[in-house]
This record gives sequence, structure tokens and C-alpha cells, in this order.
Amino acid sequence: MDAASAEKERTFLGFWSFLLQAPFDFVWQYLRRYTPNLVSLSVFLIFIPIICTISVSAGVIVWSNVAVGWQIPLYLQYGDAVQPYAHAVLEDLSSRQTYNIVLQLVVPSTDANFALGNFMNSLRLSTINNETLAIARRPAIVIPPKSPYFSGKPHLATIDIPMLDSFVPGSTKVTVDVKIGRQDVWRSLGHGEGRELNVYSASLKGILAHKGIRGLVTRFPTVFSVICSAIFFAILFSILAACLLPSILGSTSSNNIIEPSKPFDGSEHQPSTVPAEGQFPDDSSSTETDASDQQEEQEAKPSKSARRRKRRSAKNKNASEVSSVKSESDTVYIPSDPVRSANPLRRRRSGKRSDAES
Repeated sequence: MDAASAEKERTFLGFWSFLLQAPFDFVWQYLRRYTPNLVSLSVFLIFIPIICTISVSAGVIVWSNVAVGWQIPLYLQYGDAVQPYAHAVLEDLSSRQTYNIVLQLVVPSTDANFALGNFMNSLRLSTINNETLAIARRPAIVIPPKSPYFSGKPHLATIDIPMLDSFVPGSTKVTVDVKIGRQDVWRSLGHGEGRELNVYSASLKGILAHKGIRGLVTRFPTVFSVICSAIFFAILFSILAACLLPSILGSTSSNNIIEPSKPFDGSEHQPSTVPAEGQFPDDSSSTETDASDQQEEQEAKPSKSARRRKRRSAKNKNASEVSSVKSESDTVYIPSDPVRSANPLRRRRSGKRSDAES
């Protein structure tokens, strides 16, 4: 009973193992012919996410490197010089981007600022090595702001002073020196008010000047980053497709399997000299026969020079035969006239007459 049960168990396990392994064997036998195609397809599918990642990264890099406007605060120093001044450093600039630089002042709406009148604003831009890039001086004036309806008078007034137009820094790091106010502050005005501008806050702004292709990129950075990603994806996908698609779409190896040829048997294949009806002889034998026929025709056919010599010899032979045979004209007899005329006829020579008759 133990041996029978063990044999039965082995048979049962073998049946189930065969039943479970049969589908895999069938699939393997079917897909084995397409192994090169499947390998190429797998590599292609693996590279698709890599291409997408590279394309998106290219778009992000373009978007992050697009020049943008900037604004830095200016901390004015009072009492250290004749005019309030400020010093700052501009970093991470686009060296080839065009900027419009504006000085923004927020001043209190006081009578002293309104009574100050015009005042000057100086701007100097230089490199880290103290090489001057641009210098600008612009006048300004504080005008009382208009108060909206049903509200009180505003306490602050904002002044935007354009300092430079279409400025190209040429460097990624620039130092800024700003001076605000009049240089004749030591003089008194009216009731003794000092000629110095009261400033609540000051800042320097760089506004992008949209000019040329850079202007389009800075105006629509998101659109250009998407276009850049699409171009990268198209180029990389084309390269990958050109390398792998021929092997993916190529014919399988099963279509190119050649059956083994049988050994040659003289009884099976006998060379036939006479072709059967409806069949044609071998191309090689026909070409050899045609070549031999053409060679015989060329040998039998005399050349042009031989034909010319033969024709000339025939002409010379005919001329010699004609010259060897001497032809004489027939003798012409003139009947005698019983009655002679007063003017007898003249007899022509035989040679001339024969020539005339001929």
C-alpha cells in the first residue's frame, strides 16, 4: 500500500506539474522565435521614461534660466555725507539681458517734502573691480497725491524715477551707488527747513526690456520651456527609434529557416539533355550555347577589311578580263547604187562608226 500510494502521489504531482508547466512551455516555444524583437522592444520601453525625464529636465532648465526682473531695497545713510546715500550689490544678473532701471521712492506726504521742490538723484553702476558701467543723474519732485473720494489724505506718496533705459550689464554681479537729495542742504529755506528729502523707503528695480528673441523668451517663459521639452523629446525619440525600430519590426528568424538539403542521389537527379515539353533548358547551358553560336558566326563572318580586299580583287579581275578581250565592230557593207549621183556619199571609217553605233 505504501509503494502504491507513493506511486500514485508521484503521478499526481507529475500531472499537476506538467499541467502547470505546459502553458509556460507553450508560451516559451511560441515567443522564442520573437526573442530578438522582444529584447529590442524591452530596451525601447526602458528608454522611453529616460527620454521623458531628460526632456522635462531640459524644459525646467530653460524655464529656470530665463531672465526675470529684480528689485532690491536701498538703505539710505543720513548724516555721514552731504546727501543721503546707499550702497548695494546686484547678483545673479543675466549678462546679456536688457533692463530698464527705475529708482522707487516712498516719501511722507509732508509740507517739507512738498516745499523742497526739485531734487537730484544719482546712480552709478560698476563692476566688482570698480570699473564704471553707467552713471545717471535724474531730477524729481514730490507732488501731493490726490485723495480718493470719501477717504482721507494719504500719508505716503510713491515716486518712480527712470534712471537708465535698455541697460545691458555685461556681468552677473554689479555694485550700485545711489545718492538722493540736494547738495546745497547747508542753506536754509523760508522758516529754516533743511533742504533734505525725507524718505520712508527706497528701492531699485530692474524691469525687463522685451527686445528680440530674448524678449519673446522672457515674455512667454512657460511656452518656450514646453517647446524646448518637445524638441528634446522629438530628437531623442527619433534617435532611439532609428536604432531600435528596425530590429523590433524586422522579420523573425523562423521565416529564414532553411530546410536541410538531402544528399545527392544519382538515381533521383539525372541531368537531362533534352528538355521536356513546356520546359526550358538551364540558363547556364543556354548562355554557353548562345556564346558558342555567336563565336562561330563571328568566325564564319569575314571582317570588313577582308570584304574590302575581296571586292577590290574582283573589280581588278573584271577589268583585266575586259582589257584582254579585244572587241571589233562588225563590217558594214554599202550596197552599190546603179545610178551614181552627182555627189557621191562619203564612207566613214569603221572605228568611228562602231563607236557611234555602240
